[in-house]
Amino acid sequence: MRLLFAAAECSPFARTGGLGDAVAGLAKAVAAGGHDVTVAIPDYGCEPSGGSTWRETDAGSYTVAFFCHELFARAGVYGEADGPPYPDNWLRFGTFAKAVAAFGDDFDVVHLHDAHVGPVALAVDAPVVFTIHNAAYPLLGPLDEVLALFGLPDEAAAPTGPLEWFGDANYLKAGIVGAQQVTTVSPTHARELLEPSTSFGLADLLRSLPRPLVGILNGIDARAWDPASDPALAATFAATDPSGRLENRAAVLDRFGLDDGFLLGNVGRMSTQKGLGLLEFDLDTLIDEGARFVFVGAGELDPMVDAWAERHPRAVAHRRFDEALARLVFAGVDAYLMPSEFEPCGLGQMYAMRYGAVPIVHLTGGLADTVVDIDEDPHGGTGLGFRAFAHPELTKNVRRARRYQATLPALWRVMVGNGMTRDWSWEARANRYVDLYRELVDLS
Repeated sequence: MRLLFAAAECSPFARTGGLGDAVAGLAKAVAAGGHDVTVAIPDYGCEPSGGSTWRETDAGSYTVAFFCHELFARAGVYGEADGPPYPDNWLRFGTFAKAVAAFGDDFDVVHLHDAHVGPVALAVDAPVVFTIHNAAYPLLGPLDEVLALFGLPDEAAAPTGPLEWFGDANYLKAGIVGAQQVTTVSPTHARELLEPSTSFGLADLLRSLPRPLVGILNGIDARAWDPASDPALAATFAATDPSGRLENRAAVLDRFGLDDGFLLGNVGRMSTQKGLGLLEFDLDTLIDEGARFVFVGAGELDPMVDAWAERHPRAVAHRRFDEALARLVFAGVDAYLMPSEFEPCGLGQMYAMRYGAVPIVHLTGGLADTVVDIDEDPHGGTGLGFRAFAHPELTKNVRRARRYQATLPALWRVMVGNGMTRDWSWEARANRYVDLYRELVDLS
């Protein structure tokens, strides 16, 4: 099949988080199955007066098409550094979506990733798969101006139409309503999106779709993320002999200037969604008990995390995101913190397990689909999880992890080994998507 993917990000060309990795990983895996894949993304390095043009580059197994428009000639993808989103993102990504739609019908299937490209689904005749990566970010714009941008009739602005959302144009809704198949990035999150309390207002819309919402777990590029060959590590290692983790652990302590202790890491956005605020309540006590913390990333909680580091300079460290540093953290920390309030899929916990770090997670969305609590399955467990999103639960599980590592080393080795040897790759997941593409082609 000839397939077009469209997204705001695709690693390594544009990446702010898991979306870029997921789009690139899926494209590579689908292309490896013999399909012709093109990924369309904005060209964020445009010249301000460069006009609107397309250019293509070979990404190995698939093609990347860059849309150049002066609206994207800015320092950030969605906003400046750690600041708020650009107020005209509706116009920036609407312009991109309109350009994608102009040549979408040349493909057998168009696969749209998240709200930024949702309106494409209203403007192409080719079958569309729309994947919800994070429903918390719907991308809203002025209704009349979005209608004019896409040349849509007034009926599209009716409450029952594909765009209107409490007086605004909603790009996420456009993708959901316009697609022939809607998916999300884990089976558990698919169930969550059908429940009013965890759907971000989308439950009724998603329940009304002619084809049921499908949850397909994201994967990772297991070849690119391999501790046996990763040049970013202080020492390489494998599941059969993970002793090299000790050298990476020492490198983390040295690089961040921390005293020894039970070493916990977190890589990603420093945001409320990621649950890091739960640490605020008992952080000082956990440090007194021997916990040490490494945070790599940025977000609205930076002031809180920086205050921890200032208060405990030998126990807490915070750095802005750097991929090589992130890889070292995955390979060197004892446990990986991911207490997200909600997590559609999450890739950090998969990277951590692949690199031998034991995850401590709030069992929601994809975290519930990837992390098996060791107490629930002493032979197949991969980490520690809690179900109530509350700070005492996180504190209890940090203490549980530290106790298990210190007193039950055989059990700890079971978690490390299981996490490192599970198949986190994209191949099996890609086959699920290919099956969906074929179904839509057969129906069209």
